[in-house]
Amino acid sequence: MVSLELNQDHCIRCGRCISVCPQRILGRHTNGSVDVLHGALARCIRCGHCVAVCPKAALTLEHIAPSSLPLVEDAPLSDLQRDMLFKTRRSTRAYKDEPVDRNVLLKALEEARYAPTASNCEEVAWLLVEGRDRLHDLASRVADWMSTLTGKYSHVASAFRAGQDPILRGAPSLILAHGDANMPWNALDCAAAVSYLELALHSYGIGTCWSGFVIAAASNGVDLGIPLPEGRKICGGLMIGYPAVQYARVPPRKPVRLTVIE
Repeated sequence: MVSLELNQDHCIRCGRCISVCPQRILGRHTNGSVDVLHGALARCIRCGHCVAVCPKAALTLEHIAPSSLPLVEDAPLSDLQRDMLFKTRRSTRAYKDEPVDRNVLLKALEEARYAPTASNCEEVAWLLVEGRDRLHDLASRVADWMSTLTGKYSHVASAFRAGQDPILRGAPSLILAHGDANMPWNALDCAAAVSYLELALHSYGIGTCWSGFVIAAASNGVDLGIPLPEGRKICGGLMIGYPAVQYARVPPRKPVRLTVIE
């Protein structure tokens, strides 16, 4: 059972916690005081919105003192910083032969864990694949599978057999997102987490590219030769490494296509 405590001595009855709770766990008594509704706590998904929004630290979730949680700092990006963060992200397909700083990667993963997940399930976990032999073996397994396909994908396997690397592009690391195979929203949760990680790594100067061929192979049951916990499914991933080249300009993109329905 989830533990959610409300300190009535600190509560100012502003009702912010009531308005942000997605499960309608909190409500008012006839005297105006706020409290956890009878029998409602079983619906709690531990999102922490109530704790985060309370201006008086009156709520305690899972026995974690509100005073121990980091405060939100008002440090908005400038228009230029925001613009460049999104527009300068590239799908990196040429990497330096240099390992990614593990401490920087861990910082980026720490930031990526704040990506949204359905019902706040927070089931996304990661596999980091490194080492030239291990990466080559994984890419070879993907190439073997692609050689059985017809059409445009068969040339990828041929290029790999010819000594090129169209599958991992020479990246020194591959990171894969996996979740509960029985959850219908697993793929969406992994995609959101990978998107967060991609932008976080970009902000640290680390290049990324979605590992589409690897994910397609995993989705079709190909054994990638890496240990995956039972009941888990790989649904997202990135090649990561330091870019071998730097871009000087922002390339064009199609205009926004928006249909407003009222």
